[in-house]
Amino acid sequence: MRETTMTRRQLFGAAGGVAAGAVAATALSGCSGVSAGMTRTTPQTPDPSQAKEAANKVAARIQDEGTVLLKNSGVLPLAKGSVVMPFGRAYLDPIYGQLTSGGSAKWSVDPVTPEQGLSAFSIDNSAADAMRAAGDPEALEEAEGTSAAGKAGSMLGGDCRIYEYDPSIYDGLPEKPEATGVVFVTRAGQEGQDQKMDAYSDGTPHYLALSKSERGAIEAAKRVCGAVVVVIVGSAPMEVGDLVSGDLEVGAIIHYGHPSERGFSEFSALLDGDVNPSGRTVDTWSRDFTGDPSYVSVGLLTYDNLPITSGSYTDGGDLMRTFNEYQEGMYMGYRYYETAALVDPSFSYDDAVVFPFGFGLSYTSFAQSLDSVTADDQRVVARVTITNNGSAAGKDVAQLYVTSPYTELDQAEGIEKPACQLVDFAKTDLLQPGQSQTLELSFDREDMASYCYTHENPNGTVGCYVLEAGDCVVSLRENSHAVIAQATVTQDETLWYDGSDPEHTRRFEREAQSALDDQGNAMERDGQTYVAASNRFQASSDYMRAQSRILSRADWARTQPVYEATKSIDDKFSKDHDLFVTFDPATDARFGNVEGSLVYAAEAPTSGAKNGLVVSDLRGAAYDDPMWDALLDQIDWDADKVSIVRNFSGDAYVTSAIDSIGLPATIDMDGANGLKVQGSDNGYDMTKSCSYGYEPLAAATWNKDLLYQMGEAIGTEGLAHGISGWYSPGLNLHRSFFSGRVFEYYSEDPVLTGKLAERVVSGAGDKGMYCYLKHFALNETDTGRAQLICTWADEQTMRELYLRPFEIALKEARKTVRYTSDDSGDIAEKVMRAGTAVMASQTCIGTMIGHCNYALLHDILREEWGFEGMVISDYWVWSGNNHRDLAMRAGCDTYLCMDAPVMWSISDYDSPTARACMRRAIHNLAYAVANSSAMQGMVPGAVQETTESPWWGIIRGVDVAAAALVAGGVALIARRTKAEREHPEFYKRSKRKQAKLDRKCAEKDAGEKG
Repeated sequence: MRETTMTRRQLFGAAGGVAAGAVAATALSGCSGVSAGMTRTTPQTPDPSQAKEAANKVAARIQDEGTVLLKNSGVLPLAKGSVVMPFGRAYLDPIYGQLTSGGSAKWSVDPVTPEQGLSAFSIDNSAADAMRAAGDPEALEEAEGTSAAGKAGSMLGGDCRIYEYDPSIYDGLPEKPEATGVVFVTRAGQEGQDQKMDAYSDGTPHYLALSKSERGAIEAAKRVCGAVVVVIVGSAPMEVGDLVSGDLEVGAIIHYGHPSERGFSEFSALLDGDVNPSGRTVDTWSRDFTGDPSYVSVGLLTYDNLPITSGSYTDGGDLMRTFNEYQEGMYMGYRYYETAALVDPSFSYDDAVVFPFGFGLSYTSFAQSLDSVTADDQRVVARVTITNNGSAAGKDVAQLYVTSPYTELDQAEGIEKPACQLVDFAKTDLLQPGQSQTLELSFDREDMASYCYTHENPNGTVGCYVLEAGDCVVSLRENSHAVIAQATVTQDETLWYDGSDPEHTRRFEREAQSALDDQGNAMERDGQTYVAASNRFQASSDYMRAQSRILSRADWARTQPVYEATKSIDDKFSKDHDLFVTFDPATDARFGNVEGSLVYAAEAPTSGAKNGLVVSDLRGAAYDDPMWDALLDQIDWDADKVSIVRNFSGDAYVTSAIDSIGLPATIDMDGANGLKVQGSDNGYDMTKSCSYGYEPLAAATWNKDLLYQMGEAIGTEGLAHGISGWYSPGLNLHRSFFSGRVFEYYSEDPVLTGKLAERVVSGAGDKGMYCYLKHFALNETDTGRAQLICTWADEQTMRELYLRPFEIALKEARKTVRYTSDDSGDIAEKVMRAGTAVMASQTCIGTMIGHCNYALLHDILREEWGFEGMVISDYWVWSGNNHRDLAMRAGCDTYLCMDAPVMWSISDYDSPTARACMRRAIHNLAYAVANSSAMQGMVPGAVQETTESPWWGIIRGVDVAAAALVAGGVALIARRTKAEREHPEFYKRSKRKQAKLDRKCAEKDAGEKG
């Protein structure tokens, strides 16, 4: 059992550790009077069962609004009580989500089954009985000479076998025209391996195509039943063109997503019309996935001249490094198909695309009108009215796209511009028949800018954003292809955001690098200098131009991506590629203890100071508040060494306490589809928290408000279970549907992804949870991860597509933080940035792994984007201690790995440079924790002291005791008063309060002398 007390101590740095754990405290929602005239909130831990029940309601709405009706020829909705006949192995055994206990997602324990989901209908189980009588179907294996269909016993999944019954089992079924056949097809998602992208033994071309037996099941349903509905249970799109027309055409197709445990509880309502589907596709459903330009980069691609010795404990040893080249550049997803339709006379959009991005049907009909588009120097605002012209209540989505002119300047500078790009979206309320709603959609004028990685800037850097003069078309669309109405926004002059002055720096960067007022608004100050975006990955852009290719509108036919299974890398691009293996902290010129290095410190920072501060004193304080330096001066590098080193080498699902500054330990948890909570089942109990449908399903709602509610619900469950951090959401893109982790990421589009993630992070942040946005960045494949895959893209592609979701979420997310603002215990609140945690990727940008990538973690994340908070590595079991030295110095503040000091540590703990880098990392960690649920309800000066029961094991936790806060109130205030007397420069007071304090202190001093 865990026991926690809240105490206030006179001095810090004494021996005695705080065990790993987390504070379970609710948001400070109310105030009550207590002793000594102090007003203070009392934390109330939410009841776990009530929190889960509330979260289940949000999850049900996500299933309702995220289900996409792809085709409907009048078959749906079905009449309640009508006869349905289920077909397909997925009716008996669908894939609800993650298949195994490995990986980052929750797994299903007692799910609602499709049979239970059809409770509103009369189920004819003739086909199901035939399936049950047939026993387990044989797995469809790989064709000879192709990639393996699965890895038996893989902890992370690894199974791309397709399981379906031989359709001959349905041969004896009599025709039943009054029945609607419901055919279930399912596919998995998995970490650690991408999906099989080549043939199976029956001729099925790949994992995301219908197998011969699945096609046979659909044919049987068409023969037996009067109408057929196909239900796709999975996150990734599938090749379903044959179901739309031709001999295999069916009456309706539903994309149900990975529904997780309770998703099928909404199934009847969606089929019978009690719920009107309003989901929209988050990807482009093409007819032939092998014809997508990203397909040439799927699979294991290997350098023949780049050996490395991996220190991985699981896949280590001598190996050849792999590579992945983003040859399609800016033309990924709908950007490719819409542009191809515009520039390629030989391209047939209707032949290539089955369902466009943003597509979805309803049981009613809507009309949309573009009422107005207005623009000033900063914003473009569109007003859209949507009217329900049908006979059923429903919701609709407004989608706003921009088309920028493709100019001679673009061709000369290598700038690419897709035919259209999503800039904003909004979803209506539930509209009754005849009801209308007017929505306002908007975007920054500078969102129409493009990144030019060839432009030479006045300050000597290369690369910047440019907003070209000309007419941009703003279009309201049903989806990425169908235009409803459009207007023109004119840019009078070309503006290069080259950083030469504030006007030539994007407002997005200026605001990100500025402090916020208490309402969360950026405060740009006269004379403030800003860092404009410029090339940080010059080598990657150069590589793409010299050793690969980039698809370009300037020469569309001759720049199409090509497949290369093996190639050699030029020496100029492989220099120091193994730095994270060979790094020497004593001698390395870039990151070592060498004068002139990027992190060099000649003198060790102050330590062991007696400033009387603890982290709880800094709740609500700005990142650059001078009190932080005073607090960090207190670090006791000797007494706290074990905890400090653990943060840099073994923070698996915890962050460790640092006693000398009163930093509490916290619990962080995985859960791509909801929080994993500690229990007895393999270390977790999946029943303790809500299981949501997976990220593509949530994204398919296109509902920002609903995603905020999801974040709130997850944050509330975190409070109920003492979890402060969540290793989610995933913001990588669906570059290829064959990526194993499509089910962990929202969409192929960066704006849809970023804006929805921002809502989740803001909702969770308002409940005190910090969300680790992952995997930063370019983590769109799992193949080659063990071989330290080198990922290459030009910098325009990186910034406008793959970094963009992280940029949006981190810059725009906000949370309200409540804190004790003065010695009287008064409660104040302020709006702060909610994005305070990031998880770096395991993939490499160029040759440098994500968590050791200074350009990524420092130059872009902190300098350009103004990020204030902590970075953690992805789970990385690596033998070399110098690897963790480099990670910490490059900007990775904590290291995700099990805590095993006998196996790994860091190699340099004592040098001035190491101490300076560790101090910075502790600051980043402490700032995130101070403004999280780990500190909610704690008055300034409060610290946690935790005793740990022996059974608590690897994951340790602490609970806040509200009574301890109240009982210790007087002592807490007294100690803060003493600290303020000794260090008045750290505390600001009104003149009236300061005079009152001085008078009391004088009276006390006089009494003591007397």
